[in-house]
Amino acid sequence: MPEPSGPSVRIPGAASLAQGEARTFSFSRAGKTYEGFILRHRLGFFAYANACPHWNVDLDLGFGDFYDPELDAIFCRNHGALFRPDTGLCSAGPCAGLYLEKFELGWDGGDALVEVGSLTLIGAENLG
Repeated sequence: MPEPSGPSVRIPGAASLAQGEARTFSFSRAGKTYEGFILRHRLGFFAYANACPHWNVDLDLGFGDFYDPELDAIFCRNHGALFRPDTGLCSAGPCAGLYLEKFELGWDGGDALVEVGSLTLIGAENLG
């Protein structure tokens, strides 16, 4: 994968994550600090903001555990919502049909480079 073109966060040694393992990282946006995570899944590596689209609370409650291998899903410890690891689509729970904020990934050796762009809010004015 090529390096991301925008601002990125380096996650050292991310290539060594075991399948189903995640690692959190911090990023800044508009002067505030937020948390994201990178997950190694059998379909590849995926990075998301650590925020449930239902109430915008941390998915993991600070435990650093995002993935349930029996359900093959990212899960929210607050509401029990389940998300597809490859797309971030909520397939069950109070936010069904919504998505986790997904970030693009690039690589520099074994380090992941997560591209964190500005947040795009969907509203009537940008739906076409």
